[in-house]
Amino acid sequence: MNILVVDDNKFIREVVSAMIIDSGHVAVTANGHEQAMAALKKESIDLVLMDIEMPEVDGFALTKMMRKEYPQWFPIIFLSSNDSEDYLTKGIDAGADDYLTKPIKQVILSAKIRAMERIAKMKGALERANKQLEILSSIDPLTHILNRRGLEEVLASAWQNNERQQGELSILMIDIDFFKPYNDNYGHPQGDKCLVQVADTFNETLNRSTDSLARYGGEEFMVVLPFTPVDGARFKAKELSLALRSKKIKHQYSSVFPYVTVSIGIATSTATDHLANADELIKQADIALYQAKEQGRNCCQVFQKDA
Repeated sequence: MNILVVDDNKFIREVVSAMIIDSGHVAVTANGHEQAMAALKKESIDLVLMDIEMPEVDGFALTKMMRKEYPQWFPIIFLSSNDSEDYLTKGIDAGADDYLTKPIKQVILSAKIRAMERIAKMKGALERANKQLEILSSIDPLTHILNRRGLEEVLASAWQNNERQQGELSILMIDIDFFKPYNDNYGHPQGDKCLVQVADTFNETLNRSTDSLARYGGEEFMVVLPFTPVDGARFKAKELSLALRSKKIKHQYSSVFPYVTVSIGIATSTATDHLANADELIKQADIALYQAKEQGRNCCQVFQKDA
């Protein structure tokens, strides 16, 4: 671990640093609040050992400064020759995690460091687990693409970027044609397999890292196309449709084609009047999808305000 030693006494800094090095860790020293805050900004610090009685800014105030400036947790242990209960209480209230009285003994300091190291490791493991859970909560377990929650986050970000850079944001609302009779006749396991094949095909066809594919719900998918005008969105919709048809996934219960096809609704942020938010864009894409179905399915339709 990188351990920051904050003490205005040079001799104490050197003694404590020697103990840290002897324990197999790296010592970083600071003689007061300015050097301490600079070290935290520059280095990745895992533990702070801090004197309380320091001029200008004491350990209590410096701890509060650290906790305010750096919300991510790292352990802070106070070092002081004053072992009164008031000091201990005040130190914990300020944000410290432990308290050692001077003179510091090697065996006790080493034990405290090992304890804090275990806590830091457990915290790191918990943060990684939480991050993984956060990622998983945004992924559809069947198709392994974004789910509705993940889509909302991506679309909100794309909308903000679009507003800031005054670009054109397009979305495609996609529905598998006659999926209910497909499910009813081929069975739900085959229906799930079909959904995976459709998602994989679309993923293969989206060639920009900025584009996003999500399962909107059931047999509906959505594609988010940042900085894409309506002509580009129309081209991508046709490309996705043709790519899926080329897979020739049999669908003898479809009324429009012997293979699985899709209907696609297209909406673009600046194609009509200024929109208030992304939800309005979704509504337009949904209307366009309905219009595509009315046209006979297996086609793409751009949202038209007066249609």
